[in-house]
Amino acid sequence: MAEVLDSVFRLSNKFLRPYPLCHSRPDRSLSYRGRYFGLCARCTGMYTSGILTVLVTLVWSLPLNPEPSLILGGILLIPGGIDGFTQLLGKRESTNRLRIITGLLLGVGVVLCIMGIVRSLSHVI
Repeated sequence: MAEVLDSVFRLSNKFLRPYPLCHSRPDRSLSYRGRYFGLCARCTGMYTSGILTVLVTLVWSLPLNPEPSLILGGILLIPGGIDGFTQLLGKRESTNRLRIITGLLLGVGVVLCIMGIVRSLSHVI
């Protein structure tokens, strides 16, 4: 298992660290045996939950109504917005655990909002 994690962290640094939409700061990234993951903790949670949300809704063909999807998605965006904004203002320093949790919520929220918008537009057209 340790070898697998070493490989994942090594490859993430090679392919994800240059990603322009994530700061990838080591102090805000997950680490294992001195290696830092290629994305920050919040982006790691966000992309993981976003991908899983898309897969779950597609595999199980979940009937997502536009309005509840937008409302729930919007609610799930709030904790990440508060955490990121208060940290940006310098009011407090977040932790990687909180960044992962808010990232997970952001990922689900963004996907639900996008799916809600797409479904509401498909009813219009």
